[in-house]
Amino acid sequence: MHVIHTQNELVETLKKLNNIAFVPTMGNLHDGHLKLIEEALKKTKHVVVSIFINPLQFNSKDDFKNYPCTLDEDLLMLQKLDVPFVFVPSKEDIIDSSQTIEIHLSDIANDLCGRFRPGHFNGVATIVCKLFNLIQPELAFFGRKDFQQLFLIKELVKQLNYPIHIVAIDTVRDKDGLAKSSRNNLLSKEDRKKAPQLFELMSAMKEKVMQKKLSFKEIEADAERLLNASGWIVDYLAIRSAQSLKPPVHNEKQMVILGAATLGSVRLIDNIEFCIQD
Repeated sequence: MHVIHTQNELVETLKKLNNIAFVPTMGNLHDGHLKLIEEALKKTKHVVVSIFINPLQFNSKDDFKNYPCTLDEDLLMLQKLDVPFVFVPSKEDIIDSSQTIEIHLSDIANDLCGRFRPGHFNGVATIVCKLFNLIQPELAFFGRKDFQQLFLIKELVKQLNYPIHIVAIDTVRDKDGLAKSSRNNLLSKEDRKKAPQLFELMSAMKEKVMQKKLSFKEIEADAERLLNASGWIVDYLAIRSAQSLKPPVHNEKQMVILGAATLGSVRLIDNIEFCIQD
């Protein structure tokens, strides 16, 4: 496994390779990340995994400072998977000291999670663009767990004409349904037992949508009330078009339910994609 620390070394190492697959991460790896990497390794032997805790996507300095750095453990996990290239740059090597240019995404980046984390997705997109430019992959792997991020990355690639195919990988879940996340490690034992409630409630929302007896707003309001009553603080529970992330129009078929809520001090997100049958 070749661990690369500077962008110059990265470009020099990759310049003669083709069919590169890229998996961007912020480290603190879990089964969800490993699934992305395993799928990438099925496509090509030239896989690059990046580990970079992106300061541009954090809304507070404390959140950035407290983000878990588990580099040694992460590298051991990647070595066991036989990952050929790992890019671990410093902040100074990726972000210019006078960084004034930033990617500004479409208005949907300011909705859902963007309403509660202003500038978050612009920060994600700016660093993703930098990494795309340096690595020049043919494939890039992202998880479906952060559906809004996946949607925006696809739009970014399409509108900026990147010759990159975005591969979306299904959410990896624990046996009780909780989506795998680095944040799960921060939950107390009691809150970890309660955490699957988010997915359970969103699954119930899906069933109500399929039954077509209540309006979407009624379903959303009922679910938010129930989750808040269980000790959560709900940011949103939203039924949206999977094609646009906007509120569904009449006869919309491809749907997604997205949710974000805080349990204790830990903010969790999840989503369910589905199709409405006639």
